[in-house]
Amino acid sequence: MANPLQPGEPMPECNGLVIPDLSSPGSPPPSLPPPAPFSPPGSATAVKFDAQGDGLGRYNIFSYQRSGDRYGYVPVGEWAETLSLNSDLIHWPRATVPPSQCSDPCARNEMKKMQAGEYCCWICTACEPHKYLADEFTCLPCAPGQWPTDDLSSCYDLPEDYIMWEDAWAIVPITIACVGFISTGLVFWVFIRHNNTPLVKASGRELCYILLLGVFMSYAMTFLFLAKPSPTICALRRLGLGTSFAVCYSALLTKTNRIARIFSGVKDGGGATRPRFISPFSQVFICLSLISVQLVTVSVWLLLEVPGTRRFTLPERRQTVVLKCNMRDSSMLMSLGYDVLLVILCTVYAFKTRKCPENFNEAKFIGFTMYTTCIIWLAFLPIFYVQTTTMCISVSLSGFVVLGCMFAPKVHIIMFQPQKNVASHRVNLNSTAQFVPTVCNGREIVDSTTSSL
Repeated sequence: MANPLQPGEPMPECNGLVIPDLSSPGSPPPSLPPPAPFSPPGSATAVKFDAQGDGLGRYNIFSYQRSGDRYGYVPVGEWAETLSLNSDLIHWPRATVPPSQCSDPCARNEMKKMQAGEYCCWICTACEPHKYLADEFTCLPCAPGQWPTDDLSSCYDLPEDYIMWEDAWAIVPITIACVGFISTGLVFWVFIRHNNTPLVKASGRELCYILLLGVFMSYAMTFLFLAKPSPTICALRRLGLGTSFAVCYSALLTKTNRIARIFSGVKDGGGATRPRFISPFSQVFICLSLISVQLVTVSVWLLLEVPGTRRFTLPERRQTVVLKCNMRDSSMLMSLGYDVLLVILCTVYAFKTRKCPENFNEAKFIGFTMYTTCIIWLAFLPIFYVQTTTMCISVSLSGFVVLGCMFAPKVHIIMFQPQKNVASHRVNLNSTAQFVPTVCNGREIVDSTTSSL
């Protein structure tokens, strides 16, 4: 405990202020300093306090510089609530002001990845090519079929890619298809012009015209598969591909079935018996019935899966959008199942009649056609998944096989060997006329080189 002042003892002082003795009775009240801010006696500096009652900082700023042969601190400014700095007195290295920041600003295609516990420091991370900047801290992927703008502020729809008529990939199949059109037209013209000759009649001219129609349709498929996809084009693709094959192989199956039934109707050592349903009308009806099965199948498919288009993007090639029909490749191959059945049946009948004379109802030529077709179709299934152009070429090759094996020999005889285009061994199977039989598969048959059974 402090002792009170004795009478006559002077009052104590503290920093020039007289502290009165409050313990003495009758002492005057103390003299308190004025409220802040204030300036102490003899000083121009104001005394201030912050909201927490702490005094405001005041700092002098020095720059360590070389002056002559010596280094020293040179005052260049001060901090007293605000910064007062004389930049001319500061000698910066390389005459440039160094940046005062924890991290550099990020580039246009980068986002800020903040460090744990930091608010002013970050790592700039580049956005992936298919992402845009939702904000300065987040990169978000664009939707499939879209790509970020140059400033990465949003996404836009990519242009659709599809085969153009002038593309190199399209010129080759188009050229092949055009050659096929011309060849089919020439064969059709030759047959129409010589429609009543024995060779054309013996060939089953009605089925030949149906077969030429199927070949023409197979060449037309090239243009449908190379055209820009649309609901109409997609529907025609589904309808045309399987139907063109069905028309060709239904006609060939009708021909080979007719020959096989004639063979089976021949009795060992007996006369030839005319089989049923081998008239031109019956053959056309059977052929159209086989074609109608494919048409009904495709119609049901079109009802179950409405044709349309879709924008297709591969994950590894997001910048490319391919315009395609909305059908699955597996569905297209399944629609060809009926055509595969027709090809197998044609091949079986062609093999059964392989030992017949080469001039008996085109047995040998049908066999060559089907054997070659089987080879092409074995390659067609894997090619279907590879590229549109290769598939178009494969379809056109099927048409050329029919033209080359079935019609080329006939056209050659009609145009260059007209002496062979005459009726020989014309026989009415319903009569008792005598004829010289020909052996086929161990049985006697009628040789109808140019006659219509």
